[in-house]
Amino acid sequence: MTPPPQPDRKRSWSLRRRIGGSFAAVAALLVTLVAALVVSSVLFVVAGNDVIYRWQPAVSAGQRLLADVVNEETGLRGYALSRDPAFLEPYNQNVVAERADTKRLRDLVGHDSRLRAQLAALERAVRAWHEDVSGPAIAAIATGDARGAHLADRPAANQRFDSIRAQSGRLDAELLARTREAKAARTTYGVFFVVALAVAVGLLVAAGVTLWRGLRRWVLGPIDRLAAQTREVSSGQTRREIAADGPVELTMLGHDVETMRRQIATQLALAEEVHEELRVRGEELARSNDDLQQFAYVASHDLSEPLRKVANFCQLLERQYGPELDDRARQYIDFAVDGAKRMQVLITDLLALSRVGRTTERFVPVDLEAALGQAIANLGEKVSTAARIECATPLPTVAGDRSLLISLLENLVGNALKYRRDDVEPVVAISAERDTDQAVWTFTVADNGIGIDPQYAERIFAVFQRLHLRDQYGGTGIGLALCRKIVEFHGGHIWLADVESGPGATFRFTIPEGDLSAEHDG
Repeated sequence: MTPPPQPDRKRSWSLRRRIGGSFAAVAALLVTLVAALVVSSVLFVVAGNDVIYRWQPAVSAGQRLLADVVNEETGLRGYALSRDPAFLEPYNQNVVAERADTKRLRDLVGHDSRLRAQLAALERAVRAWHEDVSGPAIAAIATGDARGAHLADRPAANQRFDSIRAQSGRLDAELLARTREAKAARTTYGVFFVVALAVAVGLLVAAGVTLWRGLRRWVLGPIDRLAAQTREVSSGQTRREIAADGPVELTMLGHDVETMRRQIATQLALAEEVHEELRVRGEELARSNDDLQQFAYVASHDLSEPLRKVANFCQLLERQYGPELDDRARQYIDFAVDGAKRMQVLITDLLALSRVGRTTERFVPVDLEAALGQAIANLGEKVSTAARIECATPLPTVAGDRSLLISLLENLVGNALKYRRDDVEPVVAISAERDTDQAVWTFTVADNGIGIDPQYAERIFAVFQRLHLRDQYGGTGIGLALCRKIVEFHGGHIWLADVESGPGATFRFTIPEGDLSAEHDG
C-alpha cells in the first residue's frame, strides 16, 4: 500500500505562523491604542492644568492688578482732598498688593514672550504713573504745597491712568484668549481620549471576533472534520481515506493518521487472513483431536483385548500343563503374564492422562472431604490397616472436576503409601490453607516415607520418569505426571516442597476457589 502524499509545507501557512501573526498584529494595535490613550490623557490633563492653575489665575491676577492701581488712584484723590495722612493708608496697602499681583502675574506668564511684553508695558505704565503723578502729588501735599491736588487731577495724570487701563485691557484680553484656547485644547484632547477609547474597545471586540472566527476556521473546523473521519474509521470503515485540511500542522496530523490507518488496515487484513487460517487449522485440529480420542478408545480396547488373551492363555497353559513344565518354563510364563498385566495398566494410565481436560465441560462445587474418602475407598487393599491418613485441617469445597480431583488425591495418597518405610507406621497428613489475596487454596500432602531427593523435584512430574527399579517399586511412572496435568487443568500449580523437618516427601498444590454457585448439569 503506497503511503499518502506529503502536504506542501511551503505553500501553506503554519498554525504557529498564523496565530503568531494575528497576535503580533493585535499586540501592535494594542500598543498603538494604549499609546494614543496615554498621550491624549496626558495632553488632557496638561491642558486642564493650564486652565485651572495658570490661565484662570493669571486672568484673576491681572484683574486684581488693575483693581490695585484703581484703589491707589482713589486713595490718592482722597488724600489730596482731605490732606489727612490717614487717607494715605489704603494707597500704601494697594501699592503692596500691586507689587504682589505683578509678581504673581509674572510667574504665571512664564516664558511667553508676547504676554511678558504686554505685562512689561503695563508695568512701565504703572511705574510712569507713580513717578509722574502719585509720587510728586503725595510729596507736594505732605509739604503743604497747594499744587499737590492739581498734580493728581490734571489732564496729564488722567492720560497716564488711561494708559494703564488700556494696557491692562490688552493684557486681560490676551489672557482670556489664552484661557479659551486652553479650554478648547482640553475639550479637544478629552474628545480624542473618548474617541480613542471607543476605537480601542471596538477594535478589541473586532479583533476578538476575528480571532475566534480564525480559530474556528483554522483549528476547530479542521479538527472536527478530522475527528469525524477518524470516528468513521474507528466504527469499522477501515477503507475510508482520511484527508485533512487547514494549516500545515493539521494537514501533517491528518497525513500521520492516514498513514496509521493504512498500516492498521494492512495489519487487520493480515490478521483476518491469519484468523481465517487459524480457524481452518482449529477445525482441522478439532477433527484430529476427535479422531485421536476415538483412536485412543479403540486402541485401548483393541490393545487390551489381546493382552488379556495372552495373560489368560498363559495362565491356562500353566494350570493345564503345569506338572509337565519345569521351573524355567513356569518362570517364562510368569514373565509373560506380568508383562501383559503391566501393559494393560500402562494403557489404562495413558488413556486417563489423555482424557484430562476433555471429560468435563464446566466445573462444579466439589467437596474435597468426600473426594478424599472416595480416593481412599478406590485404593482399597493398598491402604493397610496400619496406615494412618490424617486431615490436619478441614478440606474445603472448590470448583472443579470431581472425578479428576478424586484421581489427584488417589495418586498422591497412593504414592505416599507405596514409598513407605518398613520400620515405621505409614502416616499421610493432608491439610489446606486459604490465600485470600490470591483467592486460592494451598493443599499439602506429607508422608513419612523414604522421601525424594530435591534434585529430582522436576523430573518426577515427567511421563515415564522413575527413580527406582521396577522390581523395587511398581508402577508406570505416569501418576505424578497425571497429578500435574489435573492441577494445571484446574488453574493451579503443584511442586515438591523443600522440607527439612524430617523424613518423607511433601507435595503442595494450589486450586483456585472458583465459582461455587455453579451447578452440575448431568
